Amino acid sequence: MEIDKKQVEDIIKEYLQSQTFTDRKTTDTPTDALSSVNRRYVNLNGVVADRPKSSVASVGQSFYATDTNIPMTYSAGGWRNGSGSIVALNN
Repeated sequence: MEIDKKQVEDIIKEYLQSQTFTDRKTTDTPTDALSSVNRRYVNLNGVVADRPKSSVASVGQSFYATDTNIPMTYSAGGWRNGSGSIVALNN
């Protein structure tokens, strides 16, 4: 059975107007459930006591302490502030 061009156009038109197309639509706005890296991990912030322990933190991970307003980056030596000084040793 051959399908002519008009039949294909009608099928595509019907498909595009149906809910099937919008249900399967993907967007470019990731959610934590669908992203490869949890946004909380990338944009981590909170009080100093809540920053990741050295056993969990990875080198280069950033953390913004909302109680002291100090941005920190984790290094092999501990948490460093913006000028590179160690503000917290490995814990």
